[in-house]
Amino acid sequence: MRASGVAAIGFWVALGAFGAVGADTRDRLTVVIFDYAHVEPRLLLSAANEGRRAFRAAGVETDWILCHPVEGCYVPQRFVQVKILPRPLSGTPVSERGLGETTTCTAAEPCSASYIFYNRVLAFADDSSASADLTLGYVMAHEIGHLLGLGHSPRGIMTAAFTARDLREAAAGWLCFDHDDVVRLHASIGRTQSASSATHHIKLAGWRGEAAE
Repeated sequence: MRASGVAAIGFWVALGAFGAVGADTRDRLTVVIFDYAHVEPRLLLSAANEGRRAFRAAGVETDWILCHPVEGCYVPQRFVQVKILPRPLSGTPVSERGLGETTTCTAAEPCSASYIFYNRVLAFADDSSASADLTLGYVMAHEIGHLLGLGHSPRGIMTAAFTARDLREAAAGWLCFDHDDVVRLHASIGRTQSASSATHHIKLAGWRGEAAE
């Protein structure tokens, strides 16, 4: 087994341990991360735990898998994908201050349409005097919300644009999905979850090495 495979499995096991309590009474969601930005492993682990905390507050347990884009990894039948890029790819139609971008799709099939722009996340965290892991975790939670069909909300995690105040509330555990979004989350996950425990191997279609440069 190659070193990257060991790292991916270790990442999944370490995060999975946090989801044991009450997991059988909650909806579950698997998140697959492709990291092109070479985020420091401890920071990425902490960011995933921040994302886990945000979804757990909404009654959704999450398993997070770090998947190597070329070598791939094994995943359940139902999952959503998040791709962390160093910066927006040239020609990507995003706003100047956008921290991420998601093309809405469903969790009923492999979806690789959620992008996080790591250089912007770091800059926003610095400007807001917030930690990078907390900022990354909540930006991922926001984009995953879009992957599950949520639009923007007047408040909460699905607000159209995070502010420094939002990150302060996140640090205190007060930034959550609002009630209507929680209802939609459970409905979306409930429609797409499978009782099957089968897994399959995936790679990221259309992977380009230059995205990591």
